Amino acid sequence: MNLREALEECLRKRPFVEEALQDDLINLSSLARAIKPDIEYLIGKEIKESAVVMAIRRREPKLQLKMQHKLQQFISSLGDIIVRSNLVAYTYKKTPALTAKQAVFLEAIKSKPSGFHSFTGGMEETTIVVSEDFGTDLEHAMAGETQLGITKDLSSITLRLPNSSSEVIGLYYFFFKHIASAGVPIKEIISTTNEATFIVHNDDVNAAFATINTIKRAQ
Repeated sequence: MNLREALEECLRKRPFVEEALQDDLINLSSLARAIKPDIEYLIGKEIKESAVVMAIRRREPKLQLKMQHKLQQFISSLGDIIVRSNLVAYTYKKTPALTAKQAVFLEAIKSKPSGFHSFTGGMEETTIVVSEDFGTDLEHAMAGETQLGITKDLSSITLRLPNSSSEVIGLYYFFFKHIASAGVPIKEIISTTNEATFIVHNDDVNAAFATINTIKRAQ
């Protein structure tokens, strides 16, 4: 691995540093001094700090920087922001019977169209986020299944996305970065073709909403 490749590897592990570099907010000598040990480990030999500084200066603009203008235009075209409260997240071990029990749950709530429900299936577990009012229906439907966890007092923030959202590079990172900077942990992410939903704790929903709304209005 050469110096350029080692530098890129180090910066990929530090996305916030990458963005600060693009905005000229970082002292290059301080950055070079901080990442020099990692670079030396990757290339297998000692190098001068000045060589690292020069390598940073010679970097070509990253794809993220090239796409920044398009991303900002896209953010400004986002639709409504919808907030829901009083949600609960249940996580169950994935079993052959789980899909049929999800159908039982959906049948039980079909007369309650105003509530919230979402299923996210992984390799070994499934997380179901529902309105608090649906909790009893879900627990009855899932009787006999192994519950791995439950988190109460959650809220959702849903963004309406334009049809071209799947073609925009860095869209979710853009939101993750700003929400993380506000000190808000994200419990779950739910995405469909034209919607993105962030599940957060009730105590954090105001900060998350304010952050997302500020991003939207600032573009």
